[in-house]
Amino acid sequence: MTSNAFTLDDVGVTFETPDGPLIAVQDVKMDVEKGRFVVLIGPSGCGKSTLLRVLSDLLPASKGTARVFGGSGAQARKERRLSFVFQDATLLPWRSVLENVRLPLQVGRWSRLKREANDPAEMVRLVGLEGRENALPHELSGGQRQRVAIARALVTRPDVLLMDEPFGALDEITRDRLNDELLRIWRETGTTIVFVTHSLSEAAFLGQTVVVMAAKPGRILDVIELDARKPGNEIDRTGEAFFGITSDLRHLLERADAA
Repeated sequence: MTSNAFTLDDVGVTFETPDGPLIAVQDVKMDVEKGRFVVLIGPSGCGKSTLLRVLSDLLPASKGTARVFGGSGAQARKERRLSFVFQDATLLPWRSVLENVRLPLQVGRWSRLKREANDPAEMVRLVGLEGRENALPHELSGGQRQRVAIARALVTRPDVLLMDEPFGALDEITRDRLNDELLRIWRETGTTIVFVTHSLSEAAFLGQTVVVMAAKPGRILDVIELDARKPGNEIDRTGEAFFGITSDLRHLLERADAA
């Protein structure tokens, strides 16, 4: 059985536009082991979100192959082995916190998959919303709504969690708090996480592996492994190591902008 959560082999995505073909992603190669926390950064238009959509079978690759646990993204999606968290929590406004978290188990023929699910109430507790189970989305803050979205994504016990700027619209203090919570959840669940962000500090704090992408066309410029600089993927936001990683990522992004 493969030790990789996913493999991208020469993946390219081209969109047809009125002005001709637009290459969104070109010749992307990447292997990610199970259980890793991977962060994608890069300028707007470099294909970060496009890669997530290819992995999740929301968008077909124009060339190359994307494998999830050795199989296709379509198969992983059908088996609920991956979940997606978007920037907008997209909660159903008429359903409570608990009912929103339970939703994936009530749609898509979950009972036929013969997979064990997490207890929705336990997922609510995991994301720190115990006591708010019956609250409606309009009664929650933006950060709380994103916690619900994460709980909903985890209820099916996914092997891969894809996150597309999930905290991008939040204030810095709330974002930092949710980053702390996300790392705790990652350690407790062992889920492979692929996380897109424009924030250098967020990338430096969260990532074991940081993939730096360049645009026009979207491609991988560099891959930074941070295990030696962040043992156990833990780091002090006020420490010298954190600022060193952030500075290195800034230099790489400047290269990406110029590439």
